[in-house]
Amino acid sequence: MEGKNKVLVRGALAAALVALLAAGAEKIPDPAVAKAVARAREAAEGLVGHLKGLLGEELAAGGFERAVAVCSEKALAETKAFAERQGISVRRVTTRTRNPANKPDEFERRVLGVFERMRRAGAVMNDYYEVVETGGRKELRYLKPLLVQGMCLTCHGPKEKIPAEVAKILARRYPDDHATGYRAGELRGAVSVRVPLEE
Repeated sequence: MEGKNKVLVRGALAAALVALLAAGAEKIPDPAVAKAVARAREAAEGLVGHLKGLLGEELAAGGFERAVAVCSEKALAETKAFAERQGISVRRVTTRTRNPANKPDEFERRVLGVFERMRRAGAVMNDYYEVVETGGRKELRYLKPLLVQGMCLTCHGPKEKIPAEVAKILARRYPDDHATGYRAGELRGAVSVRVPLEE
């Protein structure tokens, strides 16, 4: 009986969170919004694939220090260059930073909080978008959650399981590091995209 009640509570929580997100989201039939959503999704997926490829190359080469740099330093430059090619704002954000440049703004922090609550309730969202007005102009704000994968644990897993060589690199480069202690499947952060809406 207790197990059944837990399932019901989790289901109710997930439904409430879905309703909360739906209330803040613009309906997709609007052509301008649909176009912006498609562009944001393409950009987010493109960035994730690009950075994952870079990290895989460094790990395959056996370079822990270079692999750490991909996630924390090189990723910033690569993300900036990627955003410039796309012509829109694209960045990675997290509430548990390794590099302070990845701190979320108020909007991003709110959506990250909802992603985390939904994950804990057993409901996973592929992405979230909302139309907002900034400086008198409308724009689409889009977030795609990033979940911890096995390859991430070398640098982001429980401290006692991080290889000594990697731990030394992290301690030296990031004395105020908050990005360890994760397990596979947990929410690491999100790709955040901003697309101006066409008039």
